[in-house]
Amino acid sequence: MWSTGWKAVALLATVQTLAFFHRTLATLFAEPIRLEFGVSDTLIGLFIGAAFSVSYVVAALPLGHVADHGDRFRLLGVLVACWSVLTSLAAAASSFAALLLLRIGTAGAISGITPSAGSLLAERYPGPRLARPMGIYASGIYFGVGSSMLIGGALAAWFDPFASFALGPLPPLSGWKIIYLLAGLPGLLLAAVLLRQTDTGRSDSRTAPRKPMQPVFAFLFARPANYLRVMLAMTMLVFVATAVGAWLPAMLLRKHGWTIDDIGLWSGAITIAAGLLGTLGSGFLVEQIARFTGAAKPQVVLLMAAAVASAPLAIALPLVSSPFVCLALFFFRSLLGGIVVSVGYAILLNLAPTPQRARLAAVAGITLNLIGGALAPIAVALATDFLFADPGKLPLSLAIVNACGSAAALAILLTGARALLSPDSRPANQPLA
Repeated sequence: MWSTGWKAVALLATVQTLAFFHRTLATLFAEPIRLEFGVSDTLIGLFIGAAFSVSYVVAALPLGHVADHGDRFRLLGVLVACWSVLTSLAAAASSFAALLLLRIGTAGAISGITPSAGSLLAERYPGPRLARPMGIYASGIYFGVGSSMLIGGALAAWFDPFASFALGPLPPLSGWKIIYLLAGLPGLLLAAVLLRQTDTGRSDSRTAPRKPMQPVFAFLFARPANYLRVMLAMTMLVFVATAVGAWLPAMLLRKHGWTIDDIGLWSGAITIAAGLLGTLGSGFLVEQIARFTGAAKPQVVLLMAAAVASAPLAIALPLVSSPFVCLALFFFRSLLGGIVVSVGYAILLNLAPTPQRARLAAVAGITLNLIGGALAPIAVALATDFLFADPGKLPLSLAIVNACGSAAALAILLTGARALLSPDSRPANQPLA
């Protein structure tokens, strides 16, 4: 069984990896999708961001409620199977609208991952112990994004995304559709493993009365509203990361003339290496900050430092003239992004009362995806299509959006620094009245 100890951490990290593997395919193949269906950058931005995030918003809270009261491993197994099938079905999409609907369904299934997984991890590793397993879980984001780029790029060398291929009795399929078809298959195996696990270590939230959302929102706006501050700051940092991740392949293709397989190789390898260093190293850094500074909130200190350091990198990244300098800046920004995600989620899970933990994680996921995931790609596209009306101005659009998002994140963190750094007066797992 893989439902206890570090085996559970590894299994949940694998789920996270697969979720972001499937989610990122749209980014890598945005250009061939745009050309095949004859759509604009704005519609591609909607496809990558808003189509995913709106569905995520609709489904996250109901699935968070199920996670608070049901079998979380079985829920994860069903969700993985659903989004894997929907990914493969993209090969049959005959229109952009059909592809959009499939992505909406995929997003709805993926929205249940973090509420379930975060709740499972927080129960097994309470307090400061959560930083390291949360870092391993969060590493799935970067391993998923990076492996999607690497494997997708490698497959693009075999199946040209811009060309069509005959597959026996099937009608001809574009190269990117064949890759989507293959990508969904491994998820069915993972779903079978998840459905065989037992949800052990559950706190009393399964037998507790099913409370409405009022206690959740009461906690969000309590004084000091630290959960809300960290959630909003993370949202703006994710906004910047999503803008970079969504448009880096198109920028390298348009500005530097790279091919999709080269983009997949370089960006994928960098995402995995930098993301893993950031997420897996965050637990060690938290321990060292606590040891050498004696800070009451070493996780908050690290979150603030990463936010400050990542801002200039995100702004400069699209503006440099050399693609290799651009990728070097992307490496360090991704490393800091890995720290932000792992430490930020650990802070949120430690702040959340146990009976509402999965629902609060769902609220955080909704906010991160609605603002960070949905608005970032479309903001860049709108600037390119309407502010500049020139696809060649994509790097400048990206720099402007990154500057705005970084400034907002720093303002939220720095104006609330005193409250965030002060010791908590209420234990993290104390239920709300």
